[in-house]
Amino acid sequence: MSVMERCQRMLDELGIPVTKFCRNINLSTFAFYEWKKGNMKLSDERMKAIDAYLTKYNF
Repeated sequence: MSVMERCQRMLDELGIPVTKFCRNINLSTFAFYEWKKGNMKLSDERMKAIDAYLTKYNF
C-alpha cells in the first residue's frame, strides 16, 4: 500500500478533515492535493516523516 493510500485510509477510517491531517504532518493542503493528483513529488525526507506519522497510528 502506498503512502498516499495509507493517508487516504486514515482520513476515511477516522473521519479526519484533510486540513487537520495536513496540519499534523506539516504539509499545506495545496501540496497534499497536488501530491495526491500526481502533480507534485514530495522529498524523501517528507515522505519518511509522513510514513512515521502513519506508522505511529497504525496506518
